[in-house]
Amino acid sequence: MNAPMRGSLVILPALAGLLLLTPPAASATAGAEQSRPTVADAVAEMLRDGLDLDGVTVTVDGTEATLAGSVPTLWDKTEAIDRTLAFPQVETVASELIVPEVEDDNEIAREVGRAIINYRYITIWDYVGGGVENGVVTLNGAVTPDRDKAGELFERVARIPGVQEIRMGIAQQSASARDDRLRMEIAARALRHPTLSHYTLTGDIIPPFRIIVDQAVVMLVGSVRSGAESRVLETIARQAFESEEVRNLLQFPGR
Repeated sequence: MNAPMRGSLVILPALAGLLLLTPPAASATAGAEQSRPTVADAVAEMLRDGLDLDGVTVTVDGTEATLAGSVPTLWDKTEAIDRTLAFPQVETVASELIVPEVEDDNEIAREVGRAIINYRYITIWDYVGGGVENGVVTLNGAVTPDRDKAGELFERVARIPGVQEIRMGIAQQSASARDDRLRMEIAARALRHPTLSHYTLTGDIIPPFRIIVDQAVVMLVGSVRSGAESRVLETIARQAFESEEVRNLLQFPGR
């Protein structure tokens, strides 16, 4: 009877050893799973290192990422969303990002005006206007098609503190050779005319009036000094060989 008991005593420690060894192995596997970087970690690192947005939290549920926190400007908010969408594992982004507000819309309006005026690619053939209400900026007008002027203006305005949203209404004029000829002809004749010769088109100085041409339709916008100047400019536009229609929206004192 003693021999079987000794055999049992030999076997039980071995089984006990096997039972003790199993949990650490499973624990090591779980630890490896936990230490593996997640999509949320990768997005958070991108926002931190690429955009300097340390305060944004990222959660990912399936293929939807949620971004939350405060960001300095609308540009940061837009970039954070766009760059997150660039991750192949992310299909949609839910934004809970907050842009700090500015109390005075006039302050934003001044900065928007400055951003437009200082945009180096605005010409006599471009017109951009708009307004601000509760931090929401509306931009409208028409620009030439030689570059993405609307996109570049959006970026400039989006970087202004306090801007909550930008509603874009900037149209792109046609890129036809006929329209190019019309733009050049009307501007050259206008600036050579004795009544309008005091306006210049050198360096960064652009006349306060604009000549918009799209599909041979000429629209005169902006301002001039008098009704006489308005009539002269309209006559020049109508006499241009290839113009089909002229719309005079020029403003002047008394109008």
